[in-house]
Amino acid sequence: AGVALMIFESGMHFDFEKARVVGPKACAVAVVGTILPLVSGTILMMIYGYPLLPDALAVGTALAPTSVGIALRLLGEAGVLQQDFGQAIITAAFVDDILSLVLFNVLFSLTGDFN
Repeated sequence: AGVALMIFESGMHFDFEKARVVGPKACAVAVVGTILPLVSGTILMMIYGYPLLPDALAVGTALAPTSVGIALRLLGEAGVLQQDFGQAIITAAFVDDILSLVLFNVLFSLTGDFN
């Protein structure tokens, strides 16, 4: 429920008009910001001898989300939330969190449950 509320709060500050301007670049940043920690965390855990499923992939998935709440507060306090780069950061963080939620669901469906 906490993640859903955080995404809801970021959606309240989301400017769809500016998202059209910054959207493609922000989405590219979000995809890289999701895949890079996923891959590096997974590889690092495999180097340390942990199996790919569920250990290494779980660590990589846990590193993927961005803290939208912190970014939202910092940009709001700095007064740059409504500027293009502020909306680009929020858009990228928002998309990154959505991709991370999808990754968590894929991980749970691949492994069943964690005993």
